[in-house]
Amino acid sequence: MSSSPAASITSADAAKVFAALGDARRLALVERLQRAGPLPVTALCDGMDVTRQAVSKHLKLLDEARLVTCSKQGRETHYALDRDRLQEASAFLEAVGAKWDDALDRLQAHLAEPAEEESQSD
Repeated sequence: MSSSPAASITSADAAKVFAALGDARRLALVERLQRAGPLPVTALCDGMDVTRQAVSKHLKLLDEARLVTCSKQGRETHYALDRDRLQEASAFLEAVGAKWDDALDRLQAHLAEPAEEESQSD
């Protein structure tokens, strides 16, 4: 029996993911890794308006949220986007959205009931 992607991420994990993606610089790093594939820290620093140390801190937060993976290649650390984790976060949002859609549909149906009853009693 396989689990759905939404079932594989908890609310606490989702909060970490969305908090990590809530920073413009970290989001830019994620977008860059999505476009270019795995890159060393030095390449990720190119074009950034912050120090390498700041980029490393951002990457550490992305790693803690499990949005990136890192591997040593010689003296450099290479980072890659964890697309499965992004898919889990996307599925989590879809599940939350579906619950809200359902709740709003029930509310709309409930609000429509008195109007139907009034029109029938006239």
